Amino acid sequence: MAIEGWAMEDHTNHDDTDSPRGYGSGGHATLGGLSVHADGFRFVPVTTRFSPGEPSDWKFHIVAPDGTIRTEFDEAHGQRGHLIVVRRDLTRFQHLHPTLENDGTWRVEAFTLPDPGIYRAFLDLMIDGRPITLGFDIFAPGPLEVAARPETARHATTAEYHVELSSDEVSAGETTELTFEIRRNGDHVSRLDSYLGALGHLVALREGDLAYLHVHPEETSPDSGRVKFGAKFPTPGRYRLFLQSKPEGTLIITQHDVRIDN
Repeated sequence: MAIEGWAMEDHTNHDDTDSPRGYGSGGHATLGGLSVHADGFRFVPVTTRFSPGEPSDWKFHIVAPDGTIRTEFDEAHGQRGHLIVVRRDLTRFQHLHPTLENDGTWRVEAFTLPDPGIYRAFLDLMIDGRPITLGFDIFAPGPLEVAARPETARHATTAEYHVELSSDEVSAGETTELTFEIRRNGDHVSRLDSYLGALGHLVALREGDLAYLHVHPEETSPDSGRVKFGAKFPTPGRYRLFLQSKPEGTLIITQHDVRIDN
């Protein structure tokens, strides 16, 4: 299965609630990105409509509980903000790092929605040591062709690399180990390089509401050709997984589909 979308650049509790946090420090993500408002903070874009395929500078602010524009944010994984954008048919994945200006304006230069459709923008932030994930729908008008999706897809190919997902039986509400084997010409890659301080990053989106999980990996050897995650899927349903890894210095993104029936 070839990847849809493209790489542009580069989180975790154990409950069953739709938490505003999309990530944390423990290794198992909670649901996030379902609201523009979390812990009193609001995601306020300057615009939400874009011409498909045309780059523009996108600006937004984070408004604090007292109504002022927040200007101070902590770094997480080397960045003060991580922006994930995906079309609502779970395609056209992007991972961006907006810049923060002194007045609290976040800016994404040459921001582009490649095709018509409704997209969800997820913003991961760290504020006073607390992780927060906010979400907002943005739009690119025009005729929409919805991509077909398989029930499950454990294999993906991009560039010269083949990535296979293996796991124990995946059950809702239980922590599952997900292992991604990365090969080139049939053999495990000789080296996985660090990307933003880790050997891989995994974003999972639930079909239907795009509830968001962002998980960082367990410790593995960089020369094993494998990257492992412990993830807890809170409910049955279909999930699309977007893996970011850096085999032999090449940043790749692959997508995988899992279905949880219980």
